[in-house]
Amino acid sequence: MKTLIIDDEAGIRQQLGFVLEDEGYEVWTASAGLEGLKELETRNFDIIITDLMLPDLDGMEIVSRVKQIQPQAIVVMITGHGSIEKAVEAIKAGADDYIPKPLDGNEVVMKLEKASEMKRLRDENLLFQRHLERELETARKIQQSLLPQSPPIVSGLDIGIYNQTATQVGGDFYHLTMLVPGCEMGIAIGDVSGKGMPAALIMANIQASIRMYSEWKYSPKEIMRKLNDHLCPICQLIEEHRFVTLFYGVLDTENQCFVYCNAGHNYPLVFKENGTIYELSDNGDIPCGIFENILYEEGNIKLEKNDIMLFYTDGIIEAMNVNNEMFGEDRLRNVVLKNRNLCSDDIISCIYKEMSIFIGDSVQYDDITMMVIKLSKV
Repeated sequence: MKTLIIDDEAGIRQQLGFVLEDEGYEVWTASAGLEGLKELETRNFDIIITDLMLPDLDGMEIVSRVKQIQPQAIVVMITGHGSIEKAVEAIKAGADDYIPKPLDGNEVVMKLEKASEMKRLRDENLLFQRHLERELETARKIQQSLLPQSPPIVSGLDIGIYNQTATQVGGDFYHLTMLVPGCEMGIAIGDVSGKGMPAALIMANIQASIRMYSEWKYSPKEIMRKLNDHLCPICQLIEEHRFVTLFYGVLDTENQCFVYCNAGHNYPLVFKENGTIYELSDNGDIPCGIFENILYEEGNIKLEKNDIMLFYTDGIIEAMNVNNEMFGEDRLRNVVLKNRNLCSDDIISCIYKEMSIFIGDSVQYDDITMMVIKLSKV
């Protein structure tokens, strides 16, 4: 392994160099901190051994710079008598181990063997992480391909969709499918608890099941019952015991109605032209995947020209700013009311813009999905 020794004492450099070379290490030396940093910028090292007290740079600064330049390298501090507390501080700052003075050859060998093993494990972990990232990126592409890339074109409907995952693979999903060409469309939106591959696999399973059940002309409540019974054993297999909030409905433009069923999902909203807002609630507060044999209920609403339907997941209303305040449903409603004359895509853009301004630089950990459907004629 390539090893860099940084120490202003020639005797220490020589002693360590002899021990390391005898053990098969490739050794480079530097007599000062800045000289050592120049070496770090010209070649990669596996292990860096540096004195805690150098004339030009503090050992803490060396640790900090190493972590910036070569984060995979193992850093071992050399500490003088009475500076153990400083060594502990250095380890807290990112150093991996320390060797006390006066140097003992056997202890140096033992410490270097430990450092070599740490380096091997760190490199293996990096390779595994890169492999996992490639796998997750592939999974993300597959997952995105399962979601509708563009909404169906239906006369009299203006449909906008937005989906953003908080991680590479998310748990939000949506589904739009024409049941009767031109007049009857199935609409689904949901959120699998948790993130990562388990959520993505459950999501893919749900989408396939919804597609199958809707083609068989089951009613929304029958579809929800079948999905729940199908998902319960799957969700229980996973250690964290996942569940799914899900909303499914059938929009019938010919008969001017929307029949729906809810399983614990955020209530979609219908904005009427006169400013009235209806929540699509059917008392369905139990998510899928928890209890079998649930008899879900249906709700229905008459639709009119210029109605706006908003479907969304909780990543929007639960988005938090730096003060731990949530964006909330009231803000969401107000954005739609202020911009109801815009097209669906622009309404979604306004919602996202308002939410982004609200949260500022606060990091978000949940997926975001929105669907807006405007009825230009019924």
